[in-house]
Amino acid sequence: MSARYQEGSILDNRQRASPATRSPAPRAAAIRPPERWWSGPFVRLLATNMAIGFSVSCFYLLPKHLTLAYAASPGEVGAVVGIFGLTCVLVVPWLGRAVSALGLPRTLVLAQLLWAACAWAFAALDGIGATMLILRALQGLATAAMMTAGVAMVCELAPAPRLGQAMGLAGAASLIMNAIAPAVAEPVGARFGFTWVFAMSGAAALLGAVVSRRLPRGVPSAGSQARQPSARRALVVLTALAVTGAGFHVVMAFLAPLALSRGIGSVGGFFVAYTLAALAMRTVGGAFSDRLGLARTAVAGIFVYGTFIAAIAAVGSRSLVGLGLGFGLAHGVLFPALMAMLFHDIPPSERARLAAVANGALNLGMLTVLGFGQLANHAGLAAVFVVTGVLVASCALALAPLASKRPVELLSASETGARE
Repeated sequence: MSARYQEGSILDNRQRASPATRSPAPRAAAIRPPERWWSGPFVRLLATNMAIGFSVSCFYLLPKHLTLAYAASPGEVGAVVGIFGLTCVLVVPWLGRAVSALGLPRTLVLAQLLWAACAWAFAALDGIGATMLILRALQGLATAAMMTAGVAMVCELAPAPRLGQAMGLAGAASLIMNAIAPAVAEPVGARFGFTWVFAMSGAAALLGAVVSRRLPRGVPSAGSQARQPSARRALVVLTALAVTGAGFHVVMAFLAPLALSRGIGSVGGFFVAYTLAALAMRTVGGAFSDRLGLARTAVAGIFVYGTFIAAIAAVGSRSLVGLGLGFGLAHGVLFPALMAMLFHDIPPSERARLAAVANGALNLGMLTVLGFGQLANHAGLAAVFVVTGVLVASCALALAPLASKRPVELLSASETGARE
């Protein structure tokens, strides 16, 4: 065997220089083949997201419960919802480091156990007070941790060329529960009381914690050579996430009270229509986003999103399902596009930190519910939806410059290997 052949074999067994980058290419085991990314770990992550989605979605009916059981004013509803978002924002500075230290699977397990304990504690409450606010704050902490670890886990399990699709599927798993949980919880709460709704939420979180224990405990590599996205692009996307988060939580907090004021006793049809439409766009509509480009998809999605939020001001029994469909179509394309734009080219070691910031931005929008609750007390709930919808739609102007450039595209498999 010649010396040259032996030298070539050694390079094959270790690291061979990449002609595209003139830097050592990673070992083959470090590169996850795109065709094998959807495997057992990702399926378990989807199951975890479904459990989280069900447990959290049960509490989407909390505003209705507060209105019916305690005659809560819009301001009181806004306070209960807003304290949840405030906690999510306040923990951002240290949450990324905490998640990295604990590990993604352990964070998911502990956060779901905390949610389960809080949900069961809600069953013992008999009014709005300090205890309810504390429990909602703890649920905010749990949710921030679950969302941060969940998004970072998606980035770890899916290859760069499939990140947008993976984000959509992970979100779709939760979205399914946006329809199922209210559809199940609303009649259960009406017949047996909301104690059973809180119990179901806690049981789902406990089940999710069990599934999360089997997620891989991989540690992101600190030596990634991925280039950082521009600060301006990140700031624009984070701002859009905050504003759209405000729109989403205004709908979740005030739709039921507005519907009740107009004699609409059930809002389950809205949630079912919204979820089915969003799921369709995150699966069948994926090709549409690929052709249009992430930035252009985000511009169109945020404009339509704001339009339908404003239209909810005129909600009636006949328009409830139609408004849910439009809201869901926009939601289904908007959030995966924004998240894929944000995490494009992010090094693995930075994912948990950025996921915490993104979650904080979404929940910063939730804090506006506090102010919108006071606006509703003076101007009415319809005004809240109009104002929020206009603000959301206007974000299309901020995203438009990104759409005018070359569309943000996910790396192909060959580009990923060359860059790494």
